[in-house]
Amino acid sequence: MATERQKAHRSGRVVSVRLAEETIDRLDALAARTRRSRGLYLKLAIQAMLPSLEREHWEQVAAEFEDNAIERQFHALMRQLDPGEGKR
Repeated sequence: MATERQKAHRSGRVVSVRLAEETIDRLDALAARTRRSRGLYLKLAIQAMLPSLEREHWEQVAAEFEDNAIERQFHALMRQLDPGEGKR
């Protein structure tokens, strides 16, 4: 049975994620030492890494686009060299 979706809180929406025990232990130790919350460090980590992850994604998209463009250009050149190639 589906649950009703909660309204967004003024400080943001909740996202659930599974983490390895070791990661949780380290996060909890850091939070305890600094008297800060787990959530604070999770937010900081995500905010710090997201630009890098986005940049990496767009670099991959650009590389794929470039590879496809090169392949299309190659096939166009091959058709120009052998116009009968497409009829075989």
